[in-house]
Amino acid sequence: MLLSSARSLRTVDTFLVLIFSREYILHLEGLRLIENPELLTGIVLHGAHGIYEVHTDSGIIRCTLRGKLKKAFARAQAATRSKGRPRASVNVYQLLREEREQSKRSKSEESGPTSPTRISVGDYVKLRRLDEQNGLIEEILPRQSELSRKDAGSTAEKIVPQTLLANLDQVVIVLAVAQPEPHFGFLDRYLAICEATRLQALICLNKADLPHASAIEEAAEQYRKLGYTLIFTSAHTGEGIEELRAHLKEHTTLFTGPSGVGKSSLVNALEPGMDIRTSEVSEATGKGRHTTTGSRLYPLSGGGWLADSAGIRALAAWNIPAEELAWCFVEFRPYLGECLYNDCTHINEEGCAILQAVEDGVVAESRHKSYVRMYMGEER
Repeated sequence: MLLSSARSLRTVDTFLVLIFSREYILHLEGLRLIENPELLTGIVLHGAHGIYEVHTDSGIIRCTLRGKLKKAFARAQAATRSKGRPRASVNVYQLLREEREQSKRSKSEESGPTSPTRISVGDYVKLRRLDEQNGLIEEILPRQSELSRKDAGSTAEKIVPQTLLANLDQVVIVLAVAQPEPHFGFLDRYLAICEATRLQALICLNKADLPHASAIEEAAEQYRKLGYTLIFTSAHTGEGIEELRAHLKEHTTLFTGPSGVGKSSLVNALEPGMDIRTSEVSEATGKGRHTTTGSRLYPLSGGGWLADSAGIRALAAWNIPAEELAWCFVEFRPYLGECLYNDCTHINEEGCAILQAVEDGVVAESRHKSYVRMYMGEER
């Protein structure tokens, strides 16, 4: 019945007609009928302007949300009928882009925050294939974890979270031993975020082939004593690359760090051929320039996934309650509940067990300073 109706339609080679029912999807591309199509499960690798690259066992499929695409096809068919004859090609994605640009122009004239993106890199989704390259996302599966930051539309009265990455289980925090000098306050902030979100943290000190101060080695030993895995690497010489690769296997790992630390070069060393652009440190400022925009997930040849993020301020500790921050510094934990006052902030109170541990040299003063900066909102 459906096939008979399809043959009666006036079509040309690449004109697509989709008929949605409970049992059929009719896809006219040389009058090919897809019966009882099964939903595929995939992971979102990248998303931009409402179009998502989804990795499945059948390959990478370019998807949009089901409702939006159905409306787009309806508009495409309406546009075709308004001309009195079918066009040679109906580019639904072009229609979506045009409408999105129009929406942006309209919103720019309005005040108020915008809603965060619904789908994030790392989300597992169920999709229905339309053809070899395109599909519809039917369902977003529950997340096991997520990392978020304040959306640009957040205000003092209302904080809107923006999910950067979903279903993450490991974070590699990359610093350079030199060019630029390592920012250990940045490292402490990320370690606290990992503790708060129950994510495994791994510290990577890159550019190990460059001359660096002995204080770097001392700091590395300090973090190892706290229980963190720390690896010296060099994307230039290959030092530490195999050890790092072994830690990435079967994990979904976020690579993050300040710009200029060689993060993208390190990713390319781990997986040659990814063709991720790398950055150079500015000779004028000594600071790096960002070359990565947004987030993207890459499959690792040894198993697992690697996410590249957008640089130094990709994450923040804004959603860690002040009273829980001390727990996120692992060396503070034995002293929690031992202070003279139950509501001790561990900043300057008399009888603070953590301050006494700092004075005794058991807790590093630099780590306590990082805690104070975060507590006071300087790193949040």
